[in-house]
Amino acid sequence: MKELLFVIPMKDPLIGKSRLSSVLPAPARARLAMALFRQVLGFLHRNQPDHDVLVVTGSKDVAKAATEQGALILKETATGLNKALSQAALWAKPNYQSICILPADLADPEAADLAQLLHYPREGRAITIAPSQDGGTNCLIASPPDVIAFRYGPGSCLAHQKEAEKCNAACTIAPLSSFAYDIDTNADLHRLQWKAGKI
Repeated sequence: MKELLFVIPMKDPLIGKSRLSSVLPAPARARLAMALFRQVLGFLHRNQPDHDVLVVTGSKDVAKAATEQGALILKETATGLNKALSQAALWAKPNYQSICILPADLADPEAADLAQLLHYPREGRAITIAPSQDGGTNCLIASPPDVIAFRYGPGSCLAHQKEAEKCNAACTIAPLSSFAYDIDTNADLHRLQWKAGKI
């Protein structure tokens, strides 16, 4: 059995980033979503080449881009993020001790933060959470993969902690600055532009 599988859920870029609709037209939002997705894939390929990456998606374009970077593909068959991740957890359970769920739109992940995140102990039944700056969950390590029911959405960091308690799983909170931000709002977009100088 392998130690760890990275899981990246990715919706069709043509319907993603809807919260940016007031500042970016649909084609620009789709390009941004794909650029961020490719960035996360490249980040994992460079910094964690020994671990498999599974992309959960219903988009043929996303699947093609992921395959080009060596990722495994799981066709999304359920509607909604939590159901898609439950599907991924069941797929992973026979062959992987843990899954590490990352969003496809992390703004600027750093290798040192990821290494620190993976260093936290996860023996037995356990989860590790890297919270987002708004109380969400920007990274979740689950051991075994289906140890808890996923509760992504507003306030998901606390919701996942409650799930861990309910399921008798250890829970570690890992506040890592480079994993605190994804790109969902205009403020997030401005932060990315400020740091990188361009999208």
